[in-house]
Amino acid sequence: MQPKDENILHNIEKRLYERFVKSSDFMCKNVVIGSGRFRAYFLETLVDLPETMSAMNYTSAEHNDHSEPDKPEPIVNDSPKSLDELSNDLLQGKLVLFNMDGLLTVIEPKQPQISRPISIPNSENPLHSAFDAFTEDINKNIGLLRKKILTDQLIVETRYAGVQSTKKLAIIYLEGVSQKKVIQAIREKLDQNQDKELTTVRDLTNILGHPRISMTPSYVPSELPGETVQNLLNGKVVIMIDQFSFAFAFPAIITDLWSTTLDVSYPYLFQWFLRTIRAVAALIALTLPGLYVVFNSVNQELLRIQLAVSVAKSREGVPYPSIIEMLLVMLLLEMVIEATIRLPKNIGPTITMIGGVLLGQAIVQAKLVSNLLIIILVASAIANFALSNYMNSINVRLYKYVVMFSSALFGIWGLEAAMIWIIFYYASLNHCSVPYLSFSVKEKGKTPDE
Repeated sequence: MQPKDENILHNIEKRLYERFVKSSDFMCKNVVIGSGRFRAYFLETLVDLPETMSAMNYTSAEHNDHSEPDKPEPIVNDSPKSLDELSNDLLQGKLVLFNMDGLLTVIEPKQPQISRPISIPNSENPLHSAFDAFTEDINKNIGLLRKKILTDQLIVETRYAGVQSTKKLAIIYLEGVSQKKVIQAIREKLDQNQDKELTTVRDLTNILGHPRISMTPSYVPSELPGETVQNLLNGKVVIMIDQFSFAFAFPAIITDLWSTTLDVSYPYLFQWFLRTIRAVAALIALTLPGLYVVFNSVNQELLRIQLAVSVAKSREGVPYPSIIEMLLVMLLLEMVIEATIRLPKNIGPTITMIGGVLLGQAIVQAKLVSNLLIIILVASAIANFALSNYMNSINVRLYKYVVMFSSALFGIWGLEAAMIWIIFYYASLNHCSVPYLSFSVKEKGKTPDE
């Protein structure tokens, strides 16, 4: 505790009360700790006052011979604080105490159980890995990482962002493994933009200076501690945000399209086989809709005569050009995918599966689309979701429209031009001072994990 000028202290106390008095969960109570009387300011939704008082009085009695009776323990920060600092302390769930003698202290109290315990992952399916997942509590999440990677080279740096709503975040990396230029780039951007609000992941990418409009994600999200540990070992810098149950690994690179960090659990042959399958799936998802349009509308001569006749028969009676036909069915597929995500888990897959089957059968029988298109569409959708994470699948879903429209306009040459444009676009990307076409983000002299 620090003695402060009594008038200044009363003024800060009054302004603190006025700032929070409109909130019904803001409390001001007189409490007794040891032989001292204090006015306690706190948010009852974030502080368990009875448990806190019990623990503090027990501590005060235990250390009666070594500490002054009017000083509450433990003291988190006994340095002079401004009104804004005290406001942030309250919002972070701390207990602010004033007494009549011009003394002020801030306590780390007991908190109610408002965070869910560690549970199994909901959005990812770990194989050959622990079935634990991150929670919304940033300290628990960092603890999960500490338990899985026992080294003093694991560095955790804490930052705060936002003015109206202050959000705690942590920069985590392995010293000597992550590139210094990546760490420095992230530090500088967070320090320069710490006054910007941070409520969504898009806010984080804006703070880091990444493009607002981009067709490629600049980070790799994960709710798995095991996968996050592998990202750290591979040289990435992980950012965790309080009240977010995901860790965000920066920067994303081209290999994230077809490789997952948990592939290292498999023998080398299995690992390379799976990564090859995913790379081929990415190529199929990108080009298959465009190839359908090319072979039906522009360059039918590229097909053998028997196959060309078969394709023509499948479209017999369809009133639309192949590009309109493809757009119609792809739009329906996009809606089915979104419905599967948004509906409750107990009914979502069933409804969308039945709806997809019935709709597909009906639309073919009505001669609105061809049978071959349904095959192409299903193959493209399966290939799309064979990729390593959901962010990359959205990325490929966007690119295939570019390929499809270019193919409809210019045929096979348009498809090739679209693929070349995608390569050039990837080559132009640079996230956290690292080119997107890099195959490793480790510090030089380190070999990437296979």
